[in-house]
Amino acid sequence: MKGEEVKNGEEEKLYFGDCDIGRTSLVVSDAKRVLVGAGARALFYPTLLYNVIRNRFQAEFRWWDKVDEFILLGAVPFPIDVPRLKELGVCGVITLNESYETLVPTTLYHAYGIDNLVIPTRDYCFAPSLHNICRAVDFLHENASSGRSTYVHCKAGRGRSTTIVICYLVHYKMMTPDAAYDYLKSIRPRVLLASSQWQAVEEYYQLMVKKTMLYGPMVVSKDFMVNFDDEGSVVVTEVDFQGYEASMESGSGGVWGDVSLVYQAALARISWLTLPYLSQPKKMKPQSLFFW
Repeated sequence: MKGEEVKNGEEEKLYFGDCDIGRTSLVVSDAKRVLVGAGARALFYPTLLYNVIRNRFQAEFRWWDKVDEFILLGAVPFPIDVPRLKELGVCGVITLNESYETLVPTTLYHAYGIDNLVIPTRDYCFAPSLHNICRAVDFLHENASSGRSTYVHCKAGRGRSTTIVICYLVHYKMMTPDAAYDYLKSIRPRVLLASSQWQAVEEYYQLMVKKTMLYGPMVVSKDFMVNFDDEGSVVVTEVDFQGYEASMESGSGGVWGDVSLVYQAALARISWLTLPYLSQPKKMKPQSLFFW
């Protein structure tokens, strides 16, 4: 049994593009990391609660979807989901959440004979490093080659986890990034990549797929830990608020029992935060400002 976890900070190495004055690269400040992290924390439980309610009342809003014979893509699992995943043949789980987003401890996966690869990645405007994408893709391929299924998840199964699955598809299913994205979109309509995540996919495709075809396999050093970030101070986009309006049918009272864990955690975790402005993710029009 194995449970691997990236050390905190490894996925946090970001960069800006060349600045206007000279060609000096700018390192993202700790203040920005704190801002993005606080924004993600503040939004985690409200959006998780909303996802739970939609999953309960809308049949098409599935918690996870089957990508192929050996891959499931979806949202953060609850402890009650682990036996069900085991029944579905899942023998490995790739977790793209930070610790505060993770609802299932690695020890519980191990108790059910499930390997857990943990790659903490900040939500909204972050993507895993190339090194960690390679680790995740190798994990998927190793399991699939042995006839074992893998569940890949982030918070909602939209961005971070989709980044990993697209990279797997372009590498082992010979798809282009656009074709892989469209394929996943047809299976799980709410998938959506931020521009930084698209950049990570395209970087992986160029370095690990196209160059491999020409020059042979490429070994990615652990020191190659550059992460991809939007060119600006980015927290959330309007798309992440779609469907979170107050007008939501409550259905029956039974749902609140199902989401009590979310409420309890929310009371302990949610803090106020004002978000200064938003960026423009790829394939979306500029959005208006939101204040939390």
